[in-house]
Amino acid sequence: MTQRPDAPAPRLRIVQAVLRLAMGDATAIAAFGGTTAAFVQSLIPLLALPLVVGLATILSGQVVRGVTDLLAALCALLVPAWVSHVFARAQGREAAWLRFVVAFNWCQFGLSLVGLVMLLLLGAMGPPSHAAGLVLVIGCLAVMAYGLWLPWFVARHGLGVSGPKAALLVAVIYLCTLSVLVTRNLLSMENG
Repeated sequence: MTQRPDAPAPRLRIVQAVLRLAMGDATAIAAFGGTTAAFVQSLIPLLALPLVVGLATILSGQVVRGVTDLLAALCALLVPAWVSHVFARAQGREAAWLRFVVAFNWCQFGLSLVGLVMLLLLGAMGPPSHAAGLVLVIGCLAVMAYGLWLPWFVARHGLGVSGPKAALLVAVIYLCTLSVLVTRNLLSMENG
């Protein structure tokens, strides 16, 4: 398959699409691939940090914990795909699901980067102060609100469902993901 000379490279196209979605451009969803390969590619950046941390844990001699952390991260990353697939099938929107979940994953990666930038900015602010604490609270609330709005927006327009249905989907995805992470932490505490 040849690329048009004026078309952006695939990675640049993804970055542009994420930025457009982040600014509320629903037409950007069409820029994401609706293939299994695109889905796997959307998971790679999300897996990078858990993979590095898990391997470092394994190499430090904590093999069981490292493997458990990796498996929990993999499960947590696959929960949105599983939950949204069940939802899309129930809503008769299965044809739109793969493109949606690819866009969802890339937006989750983008949200991770926003959170990282926020932490770096807060670290650059210097010693804690009342003003820094206020900025931290406001910043965290803003990132949390945006972290709810963006997946809702992607679900609403990517699957073509109503706002309340998109909100329900995002809530179920987050609750199921949270349950995987809490279960992993409880098992970790139980095993010392």
